[in-house]
Amino acid sequence: MIVLEHTFPLWAIVVIITMALGLGLCTAWLFLQRRVINAVLVFFYVLVLGGMAWCMLLPGIRNTFTQVRKPRFIVALDTSQSMALTPSPEVPSRWKVAQEALKRPWFSTVAGECEVEFFPFDIELSENTRISEAGSLKPEGAATRLRQALKKIAEHSAGLNVAGMLLLSDGMDTGEALDDWAGVSQPFPVYTVRLEPPGGWKQDPDVRIDAVTTSRRVTLGWKSELKVKVSGQGTRGASVAVQLYENGALLSEVPTQIPDEGGEREITFELDHPKMGAFQYRVFVPPLSGEKNKEDNEQLVSVEVVDAKNRLLYLEGVPRWEYKYVRRMLLAERQISPIIFFTGPDGAPHGGTPVGNVTADMTPQQLAYFKIIMLGNIDAKELGAARAKNLVKFVEEGGSLILLGGAKGWSAGGLAETDLGKILPVRGVDVKTLEGEKPYPVKLSEAARGHPAFAGDAAFWQNIPPVLSLFTGFTLSSGAETLVTADTPSGQQPVVATQRFGQGKVTAILTDSLWRWQLGPEAGKARPYERFWTQLISWLLPRQEALDGMRLEFFADRDQIFLGEAIDLNARFGTDELSKPDSVEAKITLPDKREVPYRMAPQLVSLPSGKSFPGFTVSFSATQPGLYNVSGSAKMKGQTYASEPFSFFVKPHSPETVPRPGKVEVLQAISAASGGRFFDSLEDLNEHLGKLQFHSSEQKLSDYRTLWREWPSVIVLMTLLAASWGLRKSQNMP
Repeated sequence: MIVLEHTFPLWAIVVIITMALGLGLCTAWLFLQRRVINAVLVFFYVLVLGGMAWCMLLPGIRNTFTQVRKPRFIVALDTSQSMALTPSPEVPSRWKVAQEALKRPWFSTVAGECEVEFFPFDIELSENTRISEAGSLKPEGAATRLRQALKKIAEHSAGLNVAGMLLLSDGMDTGEALDDWAGVSQPFPVYTVRLEPPGGWKQDPDVRIDAVTTSRRVTLGWKSELKVKVSGQGTRGASVAVQLYENGALLSEVPTQIPDEGGEREITFELDHPKMGAFQYRVFVPPLSGEKNKEDNEQLVSVEVVDAKNRLLYLEGVPRWEYKYVRRMLLAERQISPIIFFTGPDGAPHGGTPVGNVTADMTPQQLAYFKIIMLGNIDAKELGAARAKNLVKFVEEGGSLILLGGAKGWSAGGLAETDLGKILPVRGVDVKTLEGEKPYPVKLSEAARGHPAFAGDAAFWQNIPPVLSLFTGFTLSSGAETLVTADTPSGQQPVVATQRFGQGKVTAILTDSLWRWQLGPEAGKARPYERFWTQLISWLLPRQEALDGMRLEFFADRDQIFLGEAIDLNARFGTDELSKPDSVEAKITLPDKREVPYRMAPQLVSLPSGKSFPGFTVSFSATQPGLYNVSGSAKMKGQTYASEPFSFFVKPHSPETVPRPGKVEVLQAISAASGGRFFDSLEDLNEHLGKLQFHSSEQKLSDYRTLWREWPSVIVLMTLLAASWGLRKSQNMP
């Protein structure tokens, strides 16, 4: 179909061409002799005007057609070593059953109606692999990251029409201490299948320690919990003892029962910390009679006990939900001694804790008594100009400030309109309170992945409960970074932002419903509310050796690895305004107490998403199992600055090769949460997938080709102009 794409009004084009045609014909009639050659000139003139009119209309050919878009169907294949296991030589391995599943007739049916994508995975997810290559793959992966693979596949397929996914795996995930992640919903149905017959495994006696979790930095005189997850089978009704040693001495022993057919238990130890220093805790489970694999019966962890003289002052307005949960958290927090004030019905500050002779005046002498100040839902008038000015100096000299804010604190007339405005990590442009019918999903930013407030196992931060409200209209200050963002209809909005100012730190919380992290069903056993505040406060507490504002942070993407794996130890300074150090060194203390120094190379430290920031790194491969302690130091201008201690544990071997049944319950949970289905046999899988109904989508497309800029049009117009000019010159006409 021919279409005209002109933007100039059609009537104007008609008028111009008509006037030019009329003027030309009138001039020819009055001044040209009645000869054939002149008639030819007039004819060429008319053709040239016609060609110019054609070009002015911008003609083209547009063909519209409908394209059928097939849905996508994903096949994810576990290529880790555990897939090669089998309960007996007579039973096909999980790998052979998975390969057989791809040869069943259902695949031809699905491939005829869908575009099939194939993703092999073990430690990493492989992309751009054709499913025809599945037969040539081998189950050789040293570990499995099933949860991470599902997350990456979901991100890869975002916005696409995915009809479903077949997950061929035994349900093992060697990177997860707990299996509650399997109940998280997926964006499309996930189908799973049993890869081995039930009850076919011989239950050899075996007990093992799967995970040990505890606070790595606690306060002198407080108590903490150390949790141990043990599992095993073949106990024959015998009691299993879980022993805890502190610096080599037996501290406690707790008996527990594990079913003979297999199971797991969680044991909690309560620790006292009457002395300062670094303490090593060893968890040991004595082997069962006849147990062959005894290398996973112990695990070590180090804990640093620090001085309790870390005081925090919290000033709140009228009590609210956020105050209730923050107060409860502060009173339970072992790193600090909190003093809390809130605004009573009379408008005066009242003590939310025993306050002694402390007042809420925040004079310079009082502020010197504290290391962290927290401001709740108060406005500029309630805070006052004198206290705001004192707080700015407090931060400049190394103190930390947390702004919980609220409707009064962040709106017009709020804290940003005091002297605090110049030290805030955000600047208000058009601040509004955003409250919707549905909660706003939140997630960590890229900056948070390497931030101490979100350190440790990254899996803990995969499912953060949403928030009910947001204070929007803020932009980041120069040098600030966003740690948590929320998805809103208008785009991503900052929820937690932080920055350094002088020698101190400032953190802003741009929601008054962060308390939902304590109650949300997504929190599970991760307890993100307590974990966030504990690690944020730990980061905000000033260190004695960083009086000039310099801070060297050590971190890694995990705190335990398997023997033979490499771990990247990364370091970065807390501010980018420092001079380049002369050297940065990591001193690693091995399990046999030998100290090995490693020079760290300056380079961009890459995050899992591919984004980078300036830092230092060294890759370390462990050659023996046990606890490794890392201390870092940087030399600059004749001074040495030390980092906080960092430790990681090396397990003797990967559980991939340990003979044990697959985790069918994990596969069932994944299918149930995603709306898919778990199959007990390949026959059930083949029958059901072969009958799936797929819905293709239609997309209207158009093909456009211009007619006025094509070579034939240009050649014809230029030929007419040249012929007309030649005839005129042959008749001695101007």
